[in-house]
Parts: sequence; structure tokens; C-alpha cells
Amino acid sequence: MTPEPDGRTFACRYCGSKIQVAIDADQIARGMAVDLSNLEDFVARLAGALAHGFAEHSQIRAQGQLVHGIDLKLDPDHFALERDGKEFVAKHKKVVRGIALRTATLPLDQWFAKLTEALARHANQNSRAAWVLSQLGGRR
Repeated sequence: MTPEPDGRTFACRYCGSKIQVAIDADQIARGMAVDLSNLEDFVARLAGALAHGFAEHSQIRAQGQLVHGIDLKLDPDHFALERDGKEFVAKHKKVVRGIALRTATLPLDQWFAKLTEALARHANQNSRAAWVLSQLGGRR
């Protein structure tokens, strides 16, 4: 079986059968091989992938190559990353029926873990989300 461009569907070139494999958060995190010590590169890569493949769920605020903020809404999870000087403040919000149940400011590694979990859930239901993950290096 050979992988198709979405990275989660495999097809047999002989019989034409196809299978879809699930993506989990650990695969995404390993695949992205994120270096959180290089925040500018991480944020720029994330912003670029979201802007190209997930525009209706994300809002990117940037000046040229300098990213000032990212908002991503994957109901019920909402993620925000805001520049604060040379650092970033990462927030996660649970929203149900338009009401924020809880908002938490998280360390970037915990925020990233929650983000990959939400992206994995979404990617298993949406081939475009799988494409975004592949652009971030999340396809395995």
C-alpha cells in the first residue's frame, strides 16, 4: 500500500482498495520535531501552515515575516498565541455553545501538546487538517 497525498489514506495499486489511518497527538508532536527554543521559527512555521490550509479557522496577525499573534478555533478548543516582547503568551480556551467554560494561560510546551491533540482529532475527521499537519512535518 502506498500513502496518498493527504498522508492518512493508503491505497493498494493492485486491487484499488483504500484504508484510512488515524493520527494521534504523539505522532504529530514527534513529526513536527519542534524546537521550542527557536520560537520565531516555530511560530512562523505554524502561522504559515495555518494561513494556507486552515484560513477559515485561524487568524494570523503579522508584519512582514514577524508574527504578532495566532488564533485558532477548533471547537470546542480555541488557541491563542500572542507576542509579548521577545516571548509568546499561550492561551487555551474551552468553548461550548459560544460560552468560554475555562481559559488557561499555559507554558508553551503544554499549549503545544493541547494543540496537537486538537489537530489530531480534527485531522481524523478532515483531510485538509491532515494536509496542514503534513506541512508542519506531522505526517508519518
